[in-house]
Amino acid sequence: MTDHLVTRNLSQIREYTKNNIELSKSHHFLYNCLVDKKENQGDVIIIGLNPGETEKDFEYRGSLPTEESSEFDFHEEHGRGRSSKNWLTLCKKFSQTNKIVLTEFFFWSSPQVGEDKERGIPFSERFGYKFEDCPHFEFCKEKNIELLEFHKPSLIMCPGVGYSELFAKIYALDYVGTFREPVKNRRAVIHYELNGIPFLFTLHWTSARLTKEETNFIIQYIGKVTKKLQS
Repeated sequence: MTDHLVTRNLSQIREYTKNNIELSKSHHFLYNCLVDKKENQGDVIIIGLNPGETEKDFEYRGSLPTEESSEFDFHEEHGRGRSSKNWLTLCKKFSQTNKIVLTEFFFWSSPQVGEDKERGIPFSERFGYKFEDCPHFEFCKEKNIELLEFHKPSLIMCPGVGYSELFAKIYALDYVGTFREPVKNRRAVIHYELNGIPFLFTLHWTSARLTKEETNFIIQYIGKVTKKLQS
């Protein structure tokens, strides 16, 4: 995959958004967003469920939906809000590098992937179907697999364990094991592989309200995986 094909994929995502009218209700899509804009390649790929939305995002005055990508990141023009800054800090903390590329299992933003009206517009009210029934996962998978082939990461990380089985099936992942932090006994890391690349689902770095012990457990596990890859 070349930079030309990254451009092609972004163009196809924009066109796909136009052709699926419910996706145009989102504030932005996210694909191939480099945490350090000076880098062209990523050593770690972080795949979220989908991008979140904040009130700060909607202060952006450009046309919507906008994007968070290697070609245009609305945060750079509009100003990055506290939530986005905090998330980038966590990405660096858990991955232990700045060479990070962000993408999503579902590229388009929403206030939540659930149905709790107290947390904002329910996912099904925004798009017309529940998150787990989303008809666009295969399109996103195709673009994500090409992204992985381009960057050739040593590690893939996915914050959140609730949908791990769903995406393990969609991406045909090989199961390695589930690892629990001993104090609270929650599933801290679910380890899969994709063509030999570690593909780790972890407790979510914000919504899971991690204890210090869980945070350290996850970071230490990632460190062990990374060290093993380097040996």
